[in-house]
Amino acid sequence: MTEQRQHVRYQVDLTATFSGDHTGIGIVHNLGMAGCKVVSDLAVQSGVLLTVRLRIPEQPLPITIRAATVRWTQELEFGVEFLEMQKTERARLEQFLATQVNIAA
Repeated sequence: MTEQRQHVRYQVDLTATFSGDHTGIGIVHNLGMAGCKVVSDLAVQSGVLLTVRLRIPEQPLPITIRAATVRWTQELEFGVEFLEMQKTERARLEQFLATQVNIAA
């Protein structure tokens, strides 16, 4: 049985910084309204809480997800579920994703 996502995922190539239980930098290759996949040199643990900042091309400020949790890890990749972001940040993310090509769930 395959996992069904609630939100469409998009293929992107963005720099992200994260802080909280772990602090580091990574590359986001898979992004949706509810989460993303991050590749990083820093190994993180499932269940930790993070603040994630997504660097969007041609935008001076990153999109900030105040609270996110690591749902899975595999070597130097991990999946993040977005738990809390301000309404303005959610709107910025929606606007950015509207310009992207979706990928298979």
